[in-house]
Amino acid sequence: MDTFSTQHHKIRVLYVIESFSTGVYSIVRDISRNLNPEKFEILIIHSLRNDSPERYKDDFDQANIRLNYIPMGSTKHYPKAIRSIRKTIRSFRPDAIHLHSSKAGFLGRLAAHNCSCKNLLYSPHGFAFLRTDVSILRRWVFLQLEKWINWYTPGKIIAVSKGELTQALRITKESAVINNFIDISLLPVDHNPSNFDIVTTGRIAPQKNPTLFNIIAKALPHLAFLWVGDGPLKSQLDAANITVTGYISRELAIDYVSNAKIYIQTSLWEGMPVSILEAMAAARPVVASDIIGNKDLIQEGITGFLCDAGKPAQFQEKIGLLLSNEDLRYSIGKNAQKYVEAHHDVTKAVKAYEKLYSPI
Repeated sequence: MDTFSTQHHKIRVLYVIESFSTGVYSIVRDISRNLNPEKFEILIIHSLRNDSPERYKDDFDQANIRLNYIPMGSTKHYPKAIRSIRKTIRSFRPDAIHLHSSKAGFLGRLAAHNCSCKNLLYSPHGFAFLRTDVSILRRWVFLQLEKWINWYTPGKIIAVSKGELTQALRITKESAVINNFIDISLLPVDHNPSNFDIVTTGRIAPQKNPTLFNIIAKALPHLAFLWVGDGPLKSQLDAANITVTGYISRELAIDYVSNAKIYIQTSLWEGMPVSILEAMAAARPVVASDIIGNKDLIQEGITGFLCDAGKPAQFQEKIGLLLSNEDLRYSIGKNAQKYVEAHHDVTKAVKAYEKLYSPI
């Protein structure tokens, strides 16, 4: 008898996640913790990053959830990772396999080729072929790889926003959308005073476009900017009025967001950012780049503002407008909060995932 057979009456769900941090981590955590524990048995294959939560095991401390660490971060890990994932699939015998992010999506489908599980799901959380920090040729290669791996090991793409769904349909008609969400009950109630006017969160990496954040801060030297996070491009944040927290707990990060006047997001590509959902749930007005994912959340002048990532002056203009009008900041923040509560709460999303994972 294998080690996973003691609860064979439950629906077995296997997650494979390489980017075990930030928004993707939050989504997997909140789905797995909220699936009916009497009905679902969950195994999470994960890698680790520098910004993975230090106490991540505490987030999954439930009898029906198990964790399996398999390094997937670099090319040297790929062959062993594929073999390990394949071995786990054979022993765990999942009813559903859900792959999260591009790298796990590719490695996981190589490992799952010709496996007995017929319910293979993939959530890209921002397709690699949408990256704007690489050449057109490289983006084309990423798209062809997505098409090839879907041919080699067919599955269903579960987009996290309507915008991402339009891109998924370029790869396969077997695509659907379940909007990203947050567990509003986890947002802190008590807030500490903060002296920051403008805040953002995330890994300081090309996707989050720290160069633009820095340009905006330099143009508004009288305001205090805060970047919650850390990353390889930290040196690009050299404006005197920017503070960088380094890696901190999610609770403290949300506390900073909840106390700032405005949340801005300068990303170049996204699926649907959990960071914006959290800011909106905290009733913060959002000024964000006009890209897939953000556009699915921000209604211009109602729940926030969208700006061209190539035009810093647009961000400066909207920040100035919000800071000069406290009533506008308040109304947009409240509109954003109501929108998230109505359309992006964990309960509705988990019901959709339970249906998706259940055998027909």
